[in-house]
Amino acid sequence: MKAALENYQARMQRVLDHIDQHLDDDLGLEALSGVAAFSKYHFHRQFTSTFGVSVHRYVQLARMKRASYRLAESDAQSVTDIAMDAGYDAPDAFARAFRQRFGQSPSSFRKSPDWGSWLMAFGPLEKARNTLMQIIFEHDDVTIRDVPPTPVAIMEHRGDRATLQDTIQRFIAWRKAAGLSPETSPTFNIFRSEREPAVPADYS
Repeated sequence: MKAALENYQARMQRVLDHIDQHLDDDLGLEALSGVAAFSKYHFHRQFTSTFGVSVHRYVQLARMKRASYRLAESDAQSVTDIAMDAGYDAPDAFARAFRQRFGQSPSSFRKSPDWGSWLMAFGPLEKARNTLMQIIFEHDDVTIRDVPPTPVAIMEHRGDRATLQDTIQRFIAWRKAAGLSPETSPTFNIFRSEREPAVPADYS
């Protein structure tokens, strides 16, 4: 029974990982049920039952999350291009969906993101991704890489996780001012506390 459950969870985790890594590809029901190795009907029903959100809604949220990051992090990509990458045929449809979800237009969000509304909007996505966190990973699942010495700039966040986006926004503003592009200067996130510590202020 335990082995069957672990196999089932691994299949679902494989689907979430596939979505994250292929946001520009076909993420329809047929393609994703194939990744999970389930029939379309069974996969659709089980995905919704497991994560509390339909697979179509999950994909929409994942693409919208990426779009919001692209808006906030750089002015290089146009709103139209971001809308197309998010799966919308026209920028006005994207703008309506964006405003409905965040209470801001894409251009307004780009200038001054309301991270509190942003955090609330992605509650269903966060909940879905946390559902399978109890899976135990083996040593073979970890990749250790040797990299050359790399100078880094550090910005620390300490305090309630709900305010994390404020720190991220300060980091993005610093990176823009320093002329450091995400394409040439990667960002590393190091979590030093539990995901949800007993005392919210201990989140680091």
